Amino acid sequence: KTKRMWKEAVNMKKNKALLTIVIGCMTVVMLYSIAAFAAPAKNAKYSVDAAEIEYDMKSGDGTTTGKTTIKYDGGVAVGQGGSTFNSKNRTGRLYGGVVADKEDNHLKSKELIFYTDKFISAVGNAILVKGDKTLKAHRVDYHDDKQFAETMGGFAHLSSVDGSWLSAGKIVYDMKSGVANATGGVTMENKPQKMTGSGDRAVYNSHETGYIELIGNAKATQDGNTVTGDKLRITNVSGPDSKTHAQG
Repeated sequence: KTKRMWKEAVNMKKNKALLTIVIGCMTVVMLYSIAAFAAPAKNAKYSVDAAEIEYDMKSGDGTTTGKTTIKYDGGVAVGQGGSTFNSKNRTGRLYGGVVADKEDNHLKSKELIFYTDKFISAVGNAILVKGDKTLKAHRVDYHDDKQFAETMGGFAHLSSVDGSWLSAGKIVYDMKSGVANATGGVTMENKPQKMTGSGDRAVYNSHETGYIELIGNAKATQDGNTVTGDKLRITNVSGPDSKTHAQG
């Protein structure tokens, strides 16, 4: 009887050891599976890192909770409130105090939507910084491949490190050419030139020897002198000597 009990005890230990090995192998497979989804069959790298991830390997759909980091095509985006994503088509949404960086682009917003690895939307107190320019709006749609930004939400503000700024209902900003088109109740201030202005629309060329064109009910004031017209074109806005041309 004692011999049989000893034999059963040995078998129980063997079974327990085998169960431990199986569980260990399952854990390794699960961890490997979670890591493997982060490298879809495209050239650009894509990865998701979070404390908790629920992932469907067949569809590529996943959800995360807590702090989440998504790396995509050389960029890094971090959200504090989790995310939803699809690793196969690289779409998704980050929540909660999102901060994203890629090259000289820095972005902050409440949410960040990935349509592709080249097209994103920053939603909720969106702030996009590129070089010496900062664009603020409720929502900013940004095309990384074209370096093209468009605001939505009824208010937009484009500013420069020298303190100059342009506000409007909507701003479309081509960062590659340095030209911004503003519409809807445009107001502006050029700090170096001590100039303010307003109009229904505006075209702003942000280059050093660029210009700003105010269109519709246009008005510009400098050193107490005011010029009005249907269209005002102020040249050399960043240089020492600006010139204003009035029309209408």
